[in-house]
Amino acid sequence: MRKARKLFSYIRIVLEAGPTILFYHLTKMHKYAKHPEKYPLDIRYKNARTVLSRIIKAYRVDIHCSGLENLSNVDGKVMFVSNHLSTADPVALVSLLDKPITFAAKQETLDMPFVGAVLLALDGVPLDRGNIMNQLSQIKLLVNTIKSEKYANVCIFAEGTRNKEPKNPCLEFHAGSIKMAYMANTPIIPITLYGTWRIFSAKHFLRKYPVYVDFGKPIYPSEYKNISSVELSDKLRHQIDQNVNRFRLLDKKEICAQRLTKKRKLYEIEPDNIKLSS
Repeated sequence: MRKARKLFSYIRIVLEAGPTILFYHLTKMHKYAKHPEKYPLDIRYKNARTVLSRIIKAYRVDIHCSGLENLSNVDGKVMFVSNHLSTADPVALVSLLDKPITFAAKQETLDMPFVGAVLLALDGVPLDRGNIMNQLSQIKLLVNTIKSEKYANVCIFAEGTRNKEPKNPCLEFHAGSIKMAYMANTPIIPITLYGTWRIFSAKHFLRKYPVYVDFGKPIYPSEYKNISSVELSDKLRHQIDQNVNRFRLLDKKEICAQRLTKKRKLYEIEPDNIKLSS
């Protein structure tokens, strides 16, 4: 029964979002990816946001967002630092933000249909973790992207890979990722994500998918210039872990409020053992 429900949900999603994805990929994202310099960033981002927001809607994602006011308090460029739970993380962030955002991603992302085109369309920076020489040039490009006003704000997933056990604390943050803010001399805004791992997974079936996003207060260069990038990365990880713990409690309430079987509710909140009313 669960597999049948998930299959029907995928069919519904294809019918709802498939035509939009195909249209935007063939008419816009493909040409943006080949020659992003020919099209204004605002236009590229607007179209990317339209199609990604359509995906969020088709999957019935219910985003609970806090801290957006912290973005309006900063003039100029910022670097976002976030935890990483799913390939849906960038989709959720783009759908939320009207100001352009792009991402540093592993090189293999470029080979993913549609996703790779969107990354290039938004001036995303792929990182080749297997080639040191390529990494050096890509890091220079990434720092330039973070600094330059002609590019979008950059989000870096500081864990370096997805945390495949979202019930556990964040993986260790890579201080080298945080170091790029030092090199670009730009404010850092921490982002906390929770719940995104369910969206594209065949193991989860919900009536709606709660996702929690928090934008923290900006940390300015004057506040971090006298501490090491290792110390700052530990501080950011601790802050994001605290937010994740808060979101876990909200997530339990949200899941328990849905019209699901008791078995399904227990599965969605495991291994957190809480009493459920029958």
